[in-house]
Order: sequence, then structure tokens, then C-alpha cells
Amino acid sequence: MNLVAVLIVRDEAADIPGCLASLGGIVDGIHVHDTGSTDATADLARSMGAVVSTGEWPGDFAAARNAALAAAGRTDWVLSVDADERATADPGRLRALLASARTDALLVQIDNRHDELPYTQYTPRIFRPSAVHWAGRVHERLVPERGTWPALPGEALRLTHHGYEHRAVRTGKARRNAALAEAQLPATTGEDRATTLLDLGRSYVGAGRPQDAVDTFEALRAEAVPGTRQWILGTDALARLLLGAGHDDAVVVLARQLRGHGVDRQYCDWLESQALAQLGHTADAWQLLRHVRRVVDPAGRVYPPEHLAELKRLLGALAGSHR
Repeated sequence: MNLVAVLIVRDEAADIPGCLASLGGIVDGIHVHDTGSTDATADLARSMGAVVSTGEWPGDFAAARNAALAAAGRTDWVLSVDADERATADPGRLRALLASARTDALLVQIDNRHDELPYTQYTPRIFRPSAVHWAGRVHERLVPERGTWPALPGEALRLTHHGYEHRAVRTGKARRNAALAEAQLPATTGEDRATTLLDLGRSYVGAGRPQDAVDTFEALRAEAVPGTRQWILGTDALARLLLGAGHDDAVVVLARQLRGHGVDRQYCDWLESQALAQLGHTADAWQLLRHVRRVVDPAGRVYPPEHLAELKRLLGALAGSHR
């Protein structure tokens, strides 16, 4: 059984040494696909034992990742990593789990360091390249999806993502992604168009263009079938955006729509309670929030329990003072 880490990079000289060092003892090989670096990224990767291939940036993340897979050649399993991530693993346990796996892909725990609100998510990052490939120009995903892929225990493998720690870096990436989605949108229809609208709206949020994001999420909600994945994720993103802008009546409506379409009740209660609190309905907000034990959004992001505890403390105190 062979496990190879595959990265796509461009001008990552500051990050790639730490990333590759963290993979030592976890993988059997590292393949770095450089899409046009002008710094020392490729030389640093080679000096640390990685195999490096080069290609032009195609303006498409899935195309770049598929090109990297093709250049990496045959392997049983691939671990997809980005240069701004660091791996921590129990190699023996990881190998035992891969040896017994009866699936095409496995979800990996990713702890996202964020300058506003850190969160954890589970994303398919280990997969059999003979069975799946990448699709999606902006927020690429593995296809075909056959049911729900199982998650690896965090003790076996987890990644820490540092790319959101600094606002300027995050904003730059969002602007790049918005340009990619804008270019793709006119050629899309149906589900692909809904996915592209979702990507575009998220990118506008990160790029500091809130009104463009609102307009895009509203367009998505008008075009997508209510209850579909894209509609749910777009509605949630719109609700959180409006919550920050103080449009609390709209957030209450959106939270109730999400609840009606089967989104996790605790998450919907957490979302609606904040809007009710901002509207001054502290008793109603507290009644919703007091039963929430865990906040996991529709995209699978798990928010820190200490933030929930602090919100409960504040809202509980406010509700008590109004009795």
C-alpha cells in the first residue's frame, strides 16, 4: 500500500518547508505540482525530497489538481495537502485504517486558524486516485460521490490550516476566487450554475463586497430548488451576512426556513437566538439558546464550544435582568 501527498503550489516559499516537514514519516512520497512560481518554491521542495512537476496555471483549481495527480503517477492512496497546512498523525494507526478501508475517500479533520472565529471541518482529503477525481473551478470537490464518506479519527490524521489567520491573505484569495467564479458563471446551467453562484457569493463575502454577496445569494435562492444543498448553504451564508449587518427580522425568517428544510435544529436555534437578541427579544432568544450544546453549520464546520458558552453566559444574564 502506497500513500503519496500531492500539492499544487505557486509562490509558496514561505510556507512549503513547514508543510513538507510535517509530512515526514506519514507518507511514502511527496509530489509538488508548481503552476508558475517566481520564487524558490520548486527548489525548496526538491531540496526536501519532493518530486516536482511544472505546468501553467489553468485558471481552474480542479484542472490543476487533476494535472498534479496525472504527474504524480500510480499510487494506492493520495493525501491532498495545501502549502499553508500542517499535518499531525499517528502513522501506524493511519496505515491500519487505510489497509482496512472499503471506500474511495476518507474525510480528514481540518482545524482552521481564523483571525475572527476558528472552526473545525471534515473534508475528503485522502482518496484512491483510480476511483475519483477533482471537479469545480473554484471550490473543487472530489467526484463521483457515492454516499457518505467515513471520517478518519483526528488521532490518526488531522491538518491545521493557517491560511485564514491573516485578513489580508484571506481577502486576496477571495478576490482571486471571485474572478474565477465570475468567468465561469456565464457558461453554467442547472446544478453547476447553483454551485458557481454559491462559490461566487462566498468569495464576495471574503473579498469585502457584502452587497454583491447578498445579491448573489438571493439569485441562488431564486434559481435553486429549496432544500437542495446549494440552496441550504446559500441561505445559511445569507443569514449570517445579514446577521452581521443588523437585518435581524430577515435572519429570523431565514433561520426558520433552514429549520423547516431539515438543517440541524441546534444550529438553527443558535442562529435565530442571536437575531432575536439583537431585536430585543432576550427571553425568547434565551429559550432557544439554552438547549444548544453544539454548533455545526450546514457545511459541517464545528464552532468552538467556548464561544457558545460565552454567548450563553451573556444572553442568560440579559434574559435574567429583564425578568
